[in-house]
Amino acid sequence: MAFTRLYGVFYKRLYHFSLSLVRLPDTAQEVVEDVFTKLWINRTRLTAIANPSVYLYVAVKNQSLNRLSVKAREWIFSGLDETTTSVAAVGSDPLSQLMTAEMLSRVNHAIEQLPSRCKMIFKLVREDGLRYKEVAEILNISVNTIDAQMAIAVRRISESLGISKNIRQKPFVKKK
Repeated sequence: MAFTRLYGVFYKRLYHFSLSLVRLPDTAQEVVEDVFTKLWINRTRLTAIANPSVYLYVAVKNQSLNRLSVKAREWIFSGLDETTTSVAAVGSDPLSQLMTAEMLSRVNHAIEQLPSRCKMIFKLVREDGLRYKEVAEILNISVNTIDAQMAIAVRRISESLGISKNIRQKPFVKKK
């Protein structure tokens, strides 16, 4: 079934994206499940969606922000409760599997040290494989901002790893 395949392909990536916004694993899971539930309920309209990837990310972003808004109102009226944060797991792509545990740890540490927006953009492009234009649509920012943030991310990660002090080319570019 197409819906099952869509769920299988996107669930983990959307969960990590939501987690980067809401910082609560249970809430991130609920957000993604809600988005897929609404998608299933409105499945007759699926053919009208031009780019399902962008549609899903935007839906998860909006739902995550709505949840944050609800939580903020709750905290205002009930005081700040303790919350937990969790770091998204690194994907197990072939490149990650070939890296040594030490190098992978250093790379993850360097990525975690990026400013939050820069880190989110980097992860959407590198880990989720989205194009700059798709990330720009999802985050409602310009492609030039994506380009600039990716350049910053690559430079900072490279410097952290001691690879190069003067990176001129952006080796991870996916602009189409």
